[in-house]
Amino acid sequence: MGDGDVVLRRVRTDFGDYEEDVIAEILARLPVKSLMRFRCVCKSWRALISESYFVKKHLSYGERGITESAHRLIFMLDPPLVLDYEALKSMKDDDYGDGAGAQFAVTQLDFPVTKSIADSGYRVGVGSCNGLVCVQVDFEAIMLWNPCTRDSKVLPKPPRVINSKFSYDFNGFGYDSASDDYKVIRGFTDYLAMKIMIHIFSLKTGSWRTVEDIDYVTLIMRQGLFLNGALHWLCNLPEGGSRILSFDLEAEKFQKTIPLPYDDWFFDHLIHKNCLCVLACPTRTNTFNIWMMKEYGVKESWTEVLQFSLETYAEHFDDYREYFRPVCILENGVVLIDEMGDGQHLMVLSNLKEKKFKHVVEVAKNWEFTTVIYRETLVSPDVHTYKTNNICR
Repeated sequence: MGDGDVVLRRVRTDFGDYEEDVIAEILARLPVKSLMRFRCVCKSWRALISESYFVKKHLSYGERGITESAHRLIFMLDPPLVLDYEALKSMKDDDYGDGAGAQFAVTQLDFPVTKSIADSGYRVGVGSCNGLVCVQVDFEAIMLWNPCTRDSKVLPKPPRVINSKFSYDFNGFGYDSASDDYKVIRGFTDYLAMKIMIHIFSLKTGSWRTVEDIDYVTLIMRQGLFLNGALHWLCNLPEGGSRILSFDLEAEKFQKTIPLPYDDWFFDHLIHKNCLCVLACPTRTNTFNIWMMKEYGVKESWTEVLQFSLETYAEHFDDYREYFRPVCILENGVVLIDEMGDGQHLMVLSNLKEKKFKHVVEVAKNWEFTTVIYRETLVSPDVHTYKTNNICR
């Protein structure tokens, strides 16, 4: 009887482990919003969904296309607003119509404000990675925030810059897969001495480090784009022309400059279909070209994917190139534009076939305005625990 009892108990235990694996496999294929609700089903589900291994499984399934991975476009305002990126991607040419174009609703987000930081309403999106959004608050404070789970973490104050010749110039946020760590970069430039200094924050260690005496480059894009384990900035070279500068997050140093399609000045960069893209505007023209590097690091793989004109807008601005920034390229061939004119920021969709532009979202009258695209995940800004602070609602 005793041995039989042992066997029966062992069978039940094995079945229980198997059942948990099956439940985890099913839940890992669901969108984040569903999982946030399912945390209230029972304590075991809440614990499972908060486990580090489950968060990574869900993230991996999203990257592989197994799990539905919703993307959002967030406007770093006061309060922050979010736009359904999927709705934009599914927009058809017929949606333009003869009027003001398709209108998209924006949703107001609850921005986490703690007593430990001042909040003047000044916020700049540093970048996003795996569902975490890095935000600079009130010039000095830096926060990591998952808008989907509403978890947030205020980082320790960065080191003070004693040398007054250094000025804050660029930033970036990304993931180091080798150490399973998220890192924030703050770059400072001494234009007279032609040197760069970088502050690096490691989420895993919870501390900042300083790297000095880096070779000088002129970065013209403040926000670095994360791709292939590195941050990328568009920069002007001392000898003329532009390059994309790559900063490897594992090695924590600038590795190389990535050549552009041809020798000229370029005005902006973005990521589309996991590829680097750059914006060019040939001299004495109002034509914009978007080039895509289809094979990372290979100059010959640059391909022109879009060409369009801002002729209808050129008459309103002395240099309309300064008022145009492509945020993303949508699947239906239109370009989403973050446009600034007379202090009024508008999200504009361009119908490339008809060569028309339509305002789809009027966001705010605010000179300090950035947009960040993020995808919904369960990733927590606290590396020590993936448990959320939210109660069921």
